[in-house]
Amino acid sequence: MRVFILILVLSGIACAQVPQSSHIWLITEENHSYESVVGSSSMPYFNSLVSKYALASQYYSNQHSSLPALMWLVAGQYVTEDNNTTSCFDVDNVVRQVLAKGLTWKSYQEDLPYAGFQGLSSGNYVRRHNPLIDFSDACTSQQQLNSVPFSQLAVDIANDAVPNYVYITPNLQNDGHDGTLAQADQWLAQQVPVILQKSEFQPGGDGLLFITFDESDLSGDNRCSNLISNGCGGRVATLVVGPQVRPGFQSGFLYAPQNLLRTVCDALAFTTCPAAGAQAVPMLDMFNTVSITTPFDNATVSSPVRVKASTNNSSTVYSMQLYVDDKLQYQVSGSSVDTSLTMSNGQHHIVAQSWDTAGGIHKRSIYVTVQAEAVVVSTPAPNAVVSSPVLIAATSGGVSTVYSTQIYVDNVLKYQVSSNSVNTSLFMTSGSHYVVVQAWDKSGGITKNGFYITVSNPTINVTAPIANSSAYAPIQVTANTVDSSPVYAVQLYIDDVLQYQNSGTGVNWPVPASVGTHNLVVQAWDAAGGIFKQSVPITVQSVPVTITKPANNAFVSSPVTIQASVPSNSNVYTMQIYVDNVLQYAVSGTTVNTALTMSSGSHYVVAQAWQTGGGIFKTGINIAVK
Repeated sequence: MRVFILILVLSGIACAQVPQSSHIWLITEENHSYESVVGSSSMPYFNSLVSKYALASQYYSNQHSSLPALMWLVAGQYVTEDNNTTSCFDVDNVVRQVLAKGLTWKSYQEDLPYAGFQGLSSGNYVRRHNPLIDFSDACTSQQQLNSVPFSQLAVDIANDAVPNYVYITPNLQNDGHDGTLAQADQWLAQQVPVILQKSEFQPGGDGLLFITFDESDLSGDNRCSNLISNGCGGRVATLVVGPQVRPGFQSGFLYAPQNLLRTVCDALAFTTCPAAGAQAVPMLDMFNTVSITTPFDNATVSSPVRVKASTNNSSTVYSMQLYVDDKLQYQVSGSSVDTSLTMSNGQHHIVAQSWDTAGGIHKRSIYVTVQAEAVVVSTPAPNAVVSSPVLIAATSGGVSTVYSTQIYVDNVLKYQVSSNSVNTSLFMTSGSHYVVVQAWDKSGGITKNGFYITVSNPTINVTAPIANSSAYAPIQVTANTVDSSPVYAVQLYIDDVLQYQNSGTGVNWPVPASVGTHNLVVQAWDAAGGIFKQSVPITVQSVPVTITKPANNAFVSSPVTIQASVPSNSNVYTMQIYVDNVLQYAVSGTTVNTALTMSSGSHYVVAQAWQTGGGIFKTGINIAVK
């Protein structure tokens, strides 16, 4: 029944897209499970937002520990275990994508002493709750000034200078970390209404605010989903707020930080989405949406331009409008529109807008270029994955009458019709193909539209690990799917035991596994009811811990120099030195080089390594101190 429900949800939004936005806000809270927040009498304001906006009721953090958990929200991957890092990591992240798009960003941090502060803490501010400043894109002398005290937000709002991407962290007392949930709720009640007064959060606006928790309660909530009780950061409450969300909606779809990240990427129209965000599905069911199905964005068309648009809305849509270059050109009663509009040659901006009975105003926009003659393809979309036979539909038009239309596949003529339109299905082999729809008109002109498609049966490509390879745990699994039907979930099994599941078209996840030989299975589910899988045999290696100094059974003087190491690629993040079963030294990294004072006599020295994912490896030596 669960799978059936998910398919129904997806079938209703398969053509929908995340509403376009240029105003993204993210507020992160700390360390509380879903059950302690939703419905809590300590958080009346938060729960008032639940009743007005959209709640992800099956949202799970990827891991515990503040900075590692928050990195998934902005980088879509595991980056570091070190909460005290001041490094600048050169991995893809939101800041990189914001800057590539020509947009702006700021991180507003309560109790930050001044803009660009790089310290680990100040008052109730801690750097580990400010993940954006740990990337090479944000570490430059200019960009680090975008990490500002929270008080700057009021100034920026007053000056209409709020950036496109806003990351907000309350201080330790107000984010639920050290203070109570009541304190966190009071802070939200004071600050969020100010944000929601902005124009982008009024009806028809594009404002999008996420309020989420970095991880759940630390006392045993390690859930990855309602099917997997261990291995992640637990179930947390995540709100999506804005005029485009479905009011009072609660989603039961499995989501994680990479899904939130993908939603941000799609809303801001990034070219790519960082790491696991690229394979995650966006949180589409949280929104009322408008889709323009004809023409495609950035299409070349001829006048009159046929425009088809429809809605996916939890409230009744009573009117649709079409704007061209900000001028109303057409209006119709109902939830869909299919009409042709006269436009002059050149580029135009088309907006389809819907009005619903709940007061919602929703829209979608595209750009088109109008020329004298054009071939407009309605299916398949450029770069689409399709099954064979491939349905191809197109219409040609313009100032001259079209008398013949042809379809070429990989430069070979496959179909011809004496008409200005074509609607046919062609058999094609699996793989990439270049399709050209070509029109001949009575003036002797030839107009064409070329695009690439991929023909494929449902396929899983596991790019890592390589079959029969050996690696240290956790095993980084990277896989993608190719399917003509939307893939909505991917699962990872180790020796027939479900370890992780992801709402997306692929997976990018470090899977913990014990030392030894295992069978890894990647399984995908698509909206057509298909289930397909790929098996990869792997061997997990033990991590060798080597003490190079002193030698075993050595006779040494105090202080004793101790040098130990593990392989640099072993995924070890902390090393410790025990003397006679008492912890004496710890360091982040894969090497130890220290000197310890010891009393005269025999001692047992152990070097211990902690591996990401929970593995512990150690080695010991006996020494005698003079």
